[in-house]
Amino acid sequence: MAQKFFIAGYSKAYSRVNFSCGKPELDDWLKTQATQHQKSGNTRIFLAVSSNDDAVVGFYATTAYRLDLNEAAVAFGAGKIRFPLPAVLLARLAVDERFQGQGLGTKLLVHALDEVARASRSVGFEMLVVHAIDREAAEFYAKAGFTRFLDAPMRLYLPLKDLLATTDNR
Repeated sequence: MAQKFFIAGYSKAYSRVNFSCGKPELDDWLKTQATQHQKSGNTRIFLAVSSNDDAVVGFYATTAYRLDLNEAAVAFGAGKIRFPLPAVLLARLAVDERFQGQGLGTKLLVHALDEVARASRSVGFEMLVVHAIDREAAEFYAKAGFTRFLDAPMRLYLPLKDLLATTDNR
């Protein structure tokens, strides 16, 4: 039976001690750097928290981003873009190994898409970008409608118009 959880804004009140997603760099970031990033205001973090014991069982982080001309050319082909593109970066998304395979990653992604769509009403940007940590993660995002950069298959994007169409249909 799947455990119950809720998604909340970052708080040190939720226990991160036993979080382990199988990717040490994501585990370490959550445990040692997330608080600093949230405090500085350059990253927004949302936590999936177990209803049983207030333990973090998943998280995602977003930040402002800009594709420079070279990155934009990789995404869309040389010559099509003539200026940097404002974007949001889905910087991290992870699910504790004990909760993987229960749809929590998808629920976190849907939450992120909704939050980014909400932000688009106040801040201008053209796309949501993600740098996948591995091939499995890249496939996860591709199945969710993200498009791979032409020359960088571990980097994917979702144009704002597609993101809004997705969130408006829910």
